[in-house]
Parts: sequence; structure tokens; C-alpha cells
Amino acid sequence: MLKLFIGKSKDLDEKEIVVLTALNGMYSVKWEQMVTSIDCIGYFITGRFLKTAIKRDRTMIENIRMGIQSLAERKIITVIDKSEDNYVISNEGLDVNTDKEKFVVVELWEMQKIFSESNKPFNVFLFFVNLIGTINNKTKEWHMSQDEMVSLWGASKRTVNDYLEQLEKMKLIYVYRHKKRRANGTYYKLNNSYGRYCDKDAVIAEAQKYSDTVECEDFVEKIDRRAIKLRYNAYCEGAKKYINNPAAVIALYKECMAYNKSLKYKPVEGYYDGEYKQGELLDLSVFPEEVRNAEDDNWGEPVSM
Repeated sequence: MLKLFIGKSKDLDEKEIVVLTALNGMYSVKWEQMVTSIDCIGYFITGRFLKTAIKRDRTMIENIRMGIQSLAERKIITVIDKSEDNYVISNEGLDVNTDKEKFVVVELWEMQKIFSESNKPFNVFLFFVNLIGTINNKTKEWHMSQDEMVSLWGASKRTVNDYLEQLEKMKLIYVYRHKKRRANGTYYKLNNSYGRYCDKDAVIAEAQKYSDTVECEDFVEKIDRRAIKLRYNAYCEGAKKYINNPAAVIALYKECMAYNKSLKYKPVEGYYDGEYKQGELLDLSVFPEEVRNAEDDNWGEPVSM
């Protein structure tokens, strides 16, 4: 897989970083300059030719054009010649000196996956590069809070959460969510650990080591037992929502596991919800064997009230 090198020394916006990353992957050390175009850059970052008839593609084309212009104006790249959307660009500034400069490495397929599946590919790619840049190269994991991400990268917490969720769904990152909080009186939840999805096993191992270094206590987040029980009953009665919808079945199964776990910490005795007793564990054997045997990949947070 083609590796793309991105230097950390330059303060780049979402359009600039995409264009500069593409140029880094496209140029050749055999030549002092490269001939390229917006069509070529568009194909490189998406794996297909962009079409002006499609609104999303038009937006990407304009962002690429603006990225080139901004990089040239800031003298980060040198445009030697230009004809409409065709460019001759000097190789100077496209290389990253890995011996002297701090850098981030992403793979071309990661970039193309973001541009294929994200609703805001330029912004999500910049966030991905920033996030990958914090990971410890040896342990393959790091543990930064969302508040720190907001402070460092200038996005809202809602946006940070959205981008993390998108990258998780694309299986570009793996997030280990600790079910512990600090035992220092602050009750702050232990920062989530994260890394590339391909390093999932290492992330889990290092996350557990990290939690051992902090004085913590286990906790269970509040869940809406009544709502889960109603969904469980609906599933048992053959609700259409769960027919041929494995994602919904898996999501419900995880909610039911959280329900049962919550009873161990806060049991309910003698309380009836209609004809169902709230305090009884849900029978998880009603779920298909492949769902019950599926590995718990720690996806998502427990359902909260």
C-alpha cells in the first residue's frame, strides 16, 4: 500500500492538508517538477474521476482548487505554470524529511475510504491525521479526552464525537472505552484509549495497562431499563424492526447485556412493570447463536438515561 507522509511542522487547514498529502504521494524524486491537474488529484484522493454533474463532486473539485491556491499563496508549494485546472508544480516542499521533521504516515486506502464514506471528507481527513499523530508508535495506542481534542483542534465536542464515530464505522480507528472512573474524588471517567483498527489487539492490551497505572473504580452508567425491556419484549414477539436487520438485533443484544449487568450493581426487588418483573435477568438465549458468540468489539457507549 502507498504510504503518504505528512509533516507536522506546517499549520494546514482541511483543504491544504488534503492537497499537500496527495501531492506528496504523486510526485517523483526523479523529476524536479510534476505535471498534474485537479482531475488527477481528485482521482488520487477518491480512487475515481470526479464528475461536475454531482454536487458532492463539485464541492470536492472546488476545495482542491482552493487548497492549491492557498498553498501557493503561503509559499508552501511553488506553482511554476498553470492553464485552467492544469498545473506544473515544483517538487520543492513536497518531500518530508523524516530524519529531521516530525511526521504522520497515512495510507492511500485510508484516505480514499474517508473520501468515499464520510459526509465531510476534508474535515474528517484532517481530524484523522491529527488523531493518528498523537498515537504512540511503540504501544500503538493513546488516551486523549474529547475535551483535549476540542482544545487542540478547535472543533466542538459534538463535532469531535461525530468524526470519531465516522472513523470507527469505517474501521479506521478502534476506541476502547474504559468502564472506570478516577478514584480521586473528581469522578472523571478514564480517558478512552484509541489507535488504528488494525492494531486493535495492541490497543486493548495497552488500554488495560494504562488503566492499571491510574487509581480507579468501576462504575456502571445508568440505563433506561424500561425502554430496553420494551424493546426486548417486542423482539421476542417478532417485531418487524428486527426481521432481516442484524445490526438492530446486535444493538439490542448489547443493550440487554448492559441491562443484565446493571442488575448486578443495582438490583431491583419486588417491582413489577405490568406483568414483567423488572428485577429478573433477561433471557439472552432468545438471540441467535451467531449474535451471542460474536466478539464484543466495545462498540459504542452503554445506553444512558
